[in-house]
Amino acid sequence: MTTAEIIELCGKETKMPFLVIGGVAIVAHGYQRDTLDLDYLTRQSDRAAWRDALKQLDYDIAYTHEHFDQFASKRGWMDLDLMYVNERTFDTMFSSSELKEMGSVSGRFPSLEHLVALKLHVLKQNLPHRMLGDMDDVINLLLVNRVDLRQEKWRQLFVKYGSLELYEKVLRATAP
Repeated sequence: MTTAEIIELCGKETKMPFLVIGGVAIVAHGYQRDTLDLDYLTRQSDRAAWRDALKQLDYDIAYTHEHFDQFASKRGWMDLDLMYVNERTFDTMFSSSELKEMGSVSGRFPSLEHLVALKLHVLKQNLPHRMLGDMDDVINLLLVNRVDLRQEKWRQLFVKYGSLELYEKVLRATAP
């Protein structure tokens, strides 16, 4: 089953709102790169319902944490990671999300600003296994979307979700 078909199936079968994040969202925003799994952002309050729905689709929980679950497919489909956020965060991100086409299927994706904020949040945690890939995603998303990081809104986004140091590094890396 293709990535797009899994997204469509989850939308039809779960009947719960979600945003496609992670590598597939990076691609949807213009930076072509490989991804090994499918990542969704959804409400914390829907966690139990997602677990039940994905079990019906032959997904098993492979790993769980306070804010996310990783699911492995028994059918050989792409694995799924779900990131759970509070209602306010989800509603804010969903209201500014974008409907994008993937072949004959459409899905909801976070705005570019929210996608970068998610990446910055991870970078701020300074996890060695995530640094290189997430920094590459941020830099290339900004370049491919021709973002002028000198705009104050971008500096503020970096300071709020990442750090001033990250902002300065990325500013240098994206400078013409």
